[in-house]
Amino acid sequence: MATKDVVGRHGENLVARRLEEAGWRVLERNWRCDQGELDIVALDGDCLVAVEVKTRRSAAFGSPQEAVTREKLYRLRRLVAAWLSAQERHFREVRIDVCAVTLPAAGAAIVEHLRGVE
Repeated sequence: MATKDVVGRHGENLVARRLEEAGWRVLERNWRCDQGELDIVALDGDCLVAVEVKTRRSAAFGSPQEAVTREKLYRLRRLVAAWLSAQERHFREVRIDVCAVTLPAAGAAIVEHLRGVE
């Protein structure tokens, strides 16, 4: 049985690979500061995107996207601001996306990409 960390890492790897295949440029993975962690920071064209990845093996405890609460979004906004303040480059557009990954017992992973989560 896979641990929560292994399941989460698998979901993040899957999402990072899909983003790159879609032409995105991944700038950071698992960027950390004293306020927390950003799973993926990437460029979608000229837009900087912080991607929160939530991975579940089933919906027994709710869907992956349900784990992104209002409080989590508030923390993600603070983390994005911290990441941006550490950069020399400026970005005209910034958004937060959520990638909800479900890993069924059989078959391919199901990935739902929610863009511009408010």
